[in-house]
Amino acid sequence: MTAFEVVKHVAARGAAPILASLLHFLAAPALAQMSAPGLATVSAAALACLRGRDESTVAIFACATACAPIPWQLDERDGEGRWALDQGPQPNRDDPPGVLDDNDELLWMAADGGRRVQIRELPNVDGCAVELEVRRGGEATWAYAVATRGEAPRSALRYVRYDPVADRAEGERVAVGFGAPTPRYLALRGRDGAFGPNLLDRLKVRASARLLGFIPLGRDEDDIEYEFSAWRAGPIRVLRREYQWVRLASWLRTPIFETETLMTRDAMTLPVRLKLNFPPTYFFGGIEVQAVLDFRDLRGWQVAAAGAEPLAVGADGANRLDGARSDWVALRGPDAALLLELVRGASLATLVPTVVYRDDHDAHPPEEVPGEEPGLGYRLTEWSKIDRGEHWFAAVARALPRDADLAAVARERTEPPVVLTRQIAPPP
Repeated sequence: MTAFEVVKHVAARGAAPILASLLHFLAAPALAQMSAPGLATVSAAALACLRGRDESTVAIFACATACAPIPWQLDERDGEGRWALDQGPQPNRDDPPGVLDDNDELLWMAADGGRRVQIRELPNVDGCAVELEVRRGGEATWAYAVATRGEAPRSALRYVRYDPVADRAEGERVAVGFGAPTPRYLALRGRDGAFGPNLLDRLKVRASARLLGFIPLGRDEDDIEYEFSAWRAGPIRVLRREYQWVRLASWLRTPIFETETLMTRDAMTLPVRLKLNFPPTYFFGGIEVQAVLDFRDLRGWQVAAAGAEPLAVGADGANRLDGARSDWVALRGPDAALLLELVRGASLATLVPTVVYRDDHDAHPPEEVPGEEPGLGYRLTEWSKIDRGEHWFAAVARALPRDADLAAVARERTEPPVVLTRQIAPPP
């Protein structure tokens, strides 16, 4: 059998799609338990007397001196368990829409919670009320989901927006643009409230391996083809869906996958779910996956990682971050800080993530602007202990105030908020 026949034979059995599925943006639907930083979520099934109500008759209040409505949204799932995204060329909707079904999810920002109150302090309650207690570490905040008389009051505050024409999602400090298999646009909001220039050349996604131990194979983000599908944007979160497949040869591509990106006030979450029919090393050796943000020019910024002193981008010694073991890496600029984290599911705990840091004018194609100033991200190696089956990981990019304690923010991921619910008033 010739080398070509070996490749063709293995591809026909599903090995080539295995390599392709390691690409960072090639994903099946995200796992429900992957939550964004700062977000409080609760299943509608836990809302007791509010279950089955129309969302237009439900408000969420938080109380300081007085009680007032806070921003929240209902993200619904359809009968197949997929997020119901009601906008775009291929929308899917829940049936019936706008009703708190058991598989739906309520979201609000945990920081918007307030003090604990008695039901008599809540305005306009039509009998049913549920207390929502958010615990993180030793702290707690409270919000109250209530059925109201007439149309429920809404906060005018919105934390996120989505522009479907530009294919761009905006949070409090950052805007991210798509229109390609991986993002090509990232801008930060300046002190004047406007977004500045595009800082990003592209997100580079590279997968490489040796088939049968000696035939080199590789794929990058330009091998990904995609079709935009649908979106939904509430005041708390933007969900954007597209379909993707990887071109392996003129006559061969992977199956089509569905991938969703989640944007909240402070973070963009890119979840990836892999379903491997074989252990990845059954056919491949030397597997390496890289996901690197290639910035156009961040000279004057600082780069930091866990256990390392911040260094200026472009300074001597900054390249020693390349290959470092760190749970987070960050860039600190004049107006904001960008914190990058790689979160792995339990089945991928044996993978070795290391920092990728490049700061040079050398070409690393494909790219629009030659060089990386800097290139920052992660590589994943040591796939030998990964078995067949379903696995997941996620990249989380957070836009924070410039003076944020990056290490403390990164530690928050190890203490996800816990939401407790308690019915405090039944229906009349």
